[in-house]
Amino acid sequence: MVSRSGEGKVVAVIPAYNEERRIGDVVRRTRKFVDQVIVVDDGSSDGTARKARDAGALVVAHPANMGKWAALKTGVKVALSEGADIVVTLDADGQHLPEEIPRLISALEDADVAAGFRSREEMPTVRRLSNFITTGILRVLFGVRIRDSQCGFRAYRREAAELLLGVEGSGYEGETESLVLLARAGMRLRDVPVSTIYAGEESKIRAARDIARFSKTVLRLLLGGGAKREGKRGVGAASPNERASGQQ
Repeated sequence: MVSRSGEGKVVAVIPAYNEERRIGDVVRRTRKFVDQVIVVDDGSSDGTARKARDAGALVVAHPANMGKWAALKTGVKVALSEGADIVVTLDADGQHLPEEIPRLISALEDADVAAGFRSREEMPTVRRLSNFITTGILRVLFGVRIRDSQCGFRAYRREAAELLLGVEGSGYEGETESLVLLARAGMRLRDVPVSTIYAGEESKIRAARDIARFSKTVLRLLLGGGAKREGKRGVGAASPNERASGQQ
């Protein structure tokens, strides 16, 4: 396969939970800009895995729902074992435009991580407030100067992607923990403007649960715990029960 990037193999990782209506379109559009697409079906009860596979993705299945970041870590681990030099992450619900992937990859010319940031003015009020608070906490408490801490549309050089395997959070709090981990490791983070898309889809964020997890994560990071880098052995091929047959 000829790489679509001058810097090596680009692999997209898409965590998905009950997204059979959208996942096929997201995969097909994403494949135009990367060398391989990996979809992690996080215990879906619908046809997410089948739709993703039919669209050309390599599908990895969790037997039960484990959380967005648990799914993302599984996908990143497989991507690294497949020889990825750059890992792009995006959501399965259509909130991120695959057509903007080249913009993220280009930003890696002088960065280790390209983090998408959306216009807060175009966000629903609750999302806007949540984003403002979490991003502010990262800046004040941890010195992480990023404009959108909750956007999952990112691109990572391989060394930065390896660090993601050390994130302890399994849900949406992983977005926060990963940025702290990357900054502490000296990775260069760069903001990249991306489109803000909310089409009335049902959010999988649950306020009380996710606020509690976020608070627990912040406290743990302040106390110096968590966010440990997984050794090189952890970057190898996924175990047989993690992998499911897929089409590349």
